[in-house]
Amino acid sequence: MRILLMTTNNVASCSFVLYIIQTPCSLLRTVMKDSISRRNVLKAASALTLTALATGNWQRAFAADRDTLKVVFPTTETTYQLPYLVAKDTGWFDEHGLDVEELFVNGDAVAMRSVLSKAADVTLVGPPTVFQAYANGAKLKYIGSTQPRVDYQILGSPGIGSVQDLSNRSFASAAPSDMTTEVPRLVIQKHGGDGNKVRFLQVGGHSARLQALEAGKVDGTMVNTLTSVIGQRGGKVKVLSKVAEEFPDMGYVLYTGLSDVLDDPARARALTTFMQGNIYGARLVQNDPDTAARILAKRVPDLSADILSQVIKELNSNNVWGLDGGLDESMISFTADILLKWQMIPAAVTPDAIVDRRFVDEALAALKPA
Repeated sequence: MRILLMTTNNVASCSFVLYIIQTPCSLLRTVMKDSISRRNVLKAASALTLTALATGNWQRAFAADRDTLKVVFPTTETTYQLPYLVAKDTGWFDEHGLDVEELFVNGDAVAMRSVLSKAADVTLVGPPTVFQAYANGAKLKYIGSTQPRVDYQILGSPGIGSVQDLSNRSFASAAPSDMTTEVPRLVIQKHGGDGNKVRFLQVGGHSARLQALEAGKVDGTMVNTLTSVIGQRGGKVKVLSKVAEEFPDMGYVLYTGLSDVLDDPARARALTTFMQGNIYGARLVQNDPDTAARILAKRVPDLSADILSQVIKELNSNNVWGLDGGLDESMISFTADILLKWQMIPAAVTPDAIVDRRFVDEALAALKPA
């Protein structure tokens, strides 16, 4: 952004500096047409100052070189994106000189391809997608997270007494051998059941799985907290287990980008601001869930702020947010080991190989740890 600087000396024994900040043409014509008398300078300066304040461009005007970042998400707006959405929609990024271009696509694989093709700088996807791409040769780094911990909940029909009772029952999942199949199997075995005897039926996404359970087509399913709360309000399902309590080191979503993109000086500066904004957002979500709910409700008008507030408070109780940036090496180790065991990734992935702490560490130096 260019800032036009004009000065006049010896006006009331002071130097007046007139900043033309995204000025309407009518004001510029007035200044250029008239002689720059003391009265005209004062009038123009006052008008321009009021214009800058009224249009919200005062801070923007002084940022001659604003940073930009392209971020791709694998779903439409929802709860796991909340720390980012708070920073974006409250104007935090804008006030700190960062323009974020956001893109919402259908699925982790599509989002990852956007990063690998450099159509986007970073994405926020699940560990299986990141680890698979890395194991297949992509030079990726994990730089932080909005929500490093899973928020899945295992639901059952009213007649199911416990997770163990899901043995020999039908269970709605998304696909064979994915997280929605293997995590419930593991939880059932942890509680003394036989996960190998569960009849997994591939139904689809979170809403479709809930509908199958409510309709009595299956005896159990695993969905995110948002879908679980909606189901509980309907009165036809019950929560049997929260995966965050069963396996607190199981990862959920990771901010990921290519190493050469992250190493670009302009991108590196933008990413530090970006992670600082995400940390700010995560802390607001934790400390003020009602405000966070109103922010998300504007993005997702089909859901009321009341429902979203209940969901966020439940998420808060499970400590899922990246309050310090969401970088967790123990989460990487646990999740990679279990995905390798389930043959969901082709090779082991270690924290030393994939974690890049630069941006979170610089952000925390300004914000301080929570």
